[in-house]
Amino acid sequence: MTMLATWQSTAGGTRLTPLILEPGDPGFDDVALPWNRAHRHSPAFVGIPESAADVVELVQFAKARGLTVGVQATGHGVARPVTGGLLILTHRLDSVDIDPDASVCRLGAGVQWGPVLEAAQKHGLAPLLGSSPNVGAVGYTLGGGLGWLARLHGLASDSVVSFEVVTVDGRLMRVSAEENPELFWGLRGGGAGSLVIVTSMEVRMFEVSTVYGGNLLYPAEMGREVLARWRDWIPTVPNELSSSVVTKTFPAFDHIPAHLRGRSFVMVRGCYAGDPEAGERLLAYWRHWRRPEIDDWKTMPFTEVATIAGDPVNPSAGRMSGGWLREFSDHAIEVLVTHTLETPNSS
Repeated sequence: MTMLATWQSTAGGTRLTPLILEPGDPGFDDVALPWNRAHRHSPAFVGIPESAADVVELVQFAKARGLTVGVQATGHGVARPVTGGLLILTHRLDSVDIDPDASVCRLGAGVQWGPVLEAAQKHGLAPLLGSSPNVGAVGYTLGGGLGWLARLHGLASDSVVSFEVVTVDGRLMRVSAEENPELFWGLRGGGAGSLVIVTSMEVRMFEVSTVYGGNLLYPAEMGREVLARWRDWIPTVPNELSSSVVTKTFPAFDHIPAHLRGRSFVMVRGCYAGDPEAGERLLAYWRHWRRPEIDDWKTMPFTEVATIAGDPVNPSAGRMSGGWLREFSDHAIEVLVTHTLETPNSS
């Protein structure tokens, strides 16, 4: 059965909280699964805190036993599976508190962006979330966070006011530009790594309620032209527009529309966080050039921004890699077209 850890804490006395599971306990195998099923943890213990104080106790529990510690909110971005140590799951640290007058949100370490966006939009505000509302807000922000409002308002890490953290020796502290500023600098985009465990954070929000966004889908054989045209377009557009170009092959699944199954496209994707009519005028650059096979750019409430990328919601297996380019050269375009697009003449 589920075990409540009983141990001698550094503060003295016997503790029966937080919840700690061992292999063999009901639910142990399932609760430790990351969202990205390409990875699997094999920890000696799983800790499930419900407060920052619980996190302190878990760190002390691990320290007393010489265990390594890993932390998971949603498990979208598993960097290294936990093997033989303590895996702390933060999904019960799910508080969301909005201060509309200060345009600030305080949120727990296990919160996904969806509840934050929903609460903020009631006040006409938006956090700097990414393309998916199902990703953990804290983990996304610690990694930098490049979303649909980035060109206008910066990275998610730029919006952080403060963090509440637990140190490796089990101390709870606040980190901000004024308190522990060097650690604050290191957390905003550098990830927590082995520095601390973030239990909550405060972030600034911005007045965004309606946007103009979507996708233009061009057939794979136009890949080189579209990629080069996008490269020439992006230096000319205002900061209200954040965009990307995507090469994608749709799987031949039954739920995929028949005219898309197994076909490759190059997609011009973006979000304009300004007057929708101005955003529509920017798209004339594409619509007056070549008619896309699919054009779903439209005015939408910011609560629907996830429809632009249409990221998967249910857990699945995936692999990612990435890199920075100093320029989007003809060579880079050729590599993308050659290795990511299935054209009718491809072998």
